[in-house]
Amino acid sequence: MIFSSSRTGFLSDKPHLVNSRNYFIFSFYTRGMNFADMMRLKWNNVSGDRIHYTRSKTKGNFIIKIMPPVKDILNYYRKNKRPYIFPILLRENLTPTQLNDRKRKTLSKFNKDLKELASLAGIDKPVTSYVARHSFANCLKQKGAGTDIISESLGHQDIKTTKAYLKELDTAILDEASELLLQ
Repeated sequence: MIFSSSRTGFLSDKPHLVNSRNYFIFSFYTRGMNFADMMRLKWNNVSGDRIHYTRSKTKGNFIIKIMPPVKDILNYYRKNKRPYIFPILLRENLTPTQLNDRKRKTLSKFNKDLKELASLAGIDKPVTSYVARHSFANCLKQKGAGTDIISESLGHQDIKTTKAYLKELDTAILDEASELLLQ
């Protein structure tokens, strides 16, 4: 499947989708890291088998183990020899306005590309950058992880936020189960 493979060769006829596919996979395997944090990641955030960063939204510090799909993606971008891991911020010392403009423009393309990737994968539901984060949380829940662990993994400051988040996921699962009655 397009989103689960750690290799980009299957997109050789659609090279414009490779970065967006990598961003999605990277987000999923880095505890649902959001786009604003991914775009600011630098190579000096990678130390050994860990990624160290401060979440821009909550200012929480994270140390994330590098899973094999993340390692593959890091290796893919390592050849670029830029301070930033991903080719989003192409130079340092951007003004806050420039940062925001770049984020908005690139995130828009990312979400547009995700629609195309979803179509290629036969997914008929909306896929956006936040689906990686939601999918990460949902997978943890389905594997039996406690709400407190999921909350900490996502960087939520209040467990109520996570409970609301997971309740939304529960509703989606129940809706899908109810649709089985129509089959």
